Amino acid sequence: MISIKKIIRFRYFSKQRTIWCAVFVCNLLVLSSCRKYEEELDIPFTVNSQAGVAITFDDNYIDQWYAVDQILKPYNWKATFFVSQFNSLSYEELNKLKLLKKQGNEIGGHGWIHLKAAPFEKKNGEINYLDDEIFPMIRSMNEKSLAVHSFAYPYGSRDAITDTILLHEFNIIRGTTYGSEPASEQRCYFDNTSRVLFGLGIDNSYSQYSIPYFLSLLDYAKKNNKIVIFYAHKPVLKANKKYETEYKTLIEICRYIKEHNMKFYTVSELYQKEINKN
Repeated sequence: MISIKKIIRFRYFSKQRTIWCAVFVCNLLVLSSCRKYEEELDIPFTVNSQAGVAITFDDNYIDQWYAVDQILKPYNWKATFFVSQFNSLSYEELNKLKLLKKQGNEIGGHGWIHLKAAPFEKKNGEINYLDDEIFPMIRSMNEKSLAVHSFAYPYGSRDAITDTILLHEFNIIRGTTYGSEPASEQRCYFDNTSRVLFGLGIDNSYSQYSIPYFLSLLDYAKKNNKIVIFYAHKPVLKANKKYETEYKTLIEICRYIKEHNMKFYTVSELYQKEINKN
């Protein structure tokens, strides 16, 4: 039998979901109206932006992240590290994450178990998804003085429902995009209209892997005052497996940013730009 406590909790959560959805729709309408008004006045929506890049990393390659941070320091870079399976980290790995955060990088969430959000939520429901994947991660990271305000979907698995419930828990969330479309058609740009970002993978195993292509996206961003979102996994000197990003890729991206007077952003800094755009 279903306990009274679960029934009350389900009714509460259903009510909350209705409220979140209503707020979400209202926000979209307001943003659309503002965007249309600014377009009519011919005012750039990102008028106060500085072109740049948000480099993000997924999973729990803490030692490799810390090592590549030392290599990229000459470029005054910073990144967002989305951590999964936080409970598996050692004392030394936790200290390295705290050092990365102290140096201006952001530590975000990537799931307690690293679940595919959309199919898990469809099969098990919103409450179980939050209880199994999100709340334990938030609680554990808070307890270790690594409060989390941003989230990246494992495998990029998401839909409108998961976006809605996660935007109640996080300021900003990141999905994924793929392919080597012309720069003007890519989805990996932040444009101040949404708290849902789409990053383009730069691991060597992705079909779109090409340093010249990545630099062409940065060139387009520079000319059009945009911010590119990239995501990677395990930084290595030479990639031999899936989910590995070579140092040379990161070095070329950072060099381009520095030489062209562009800016490095964390994901939460993009959120701050979104809420302060007016």
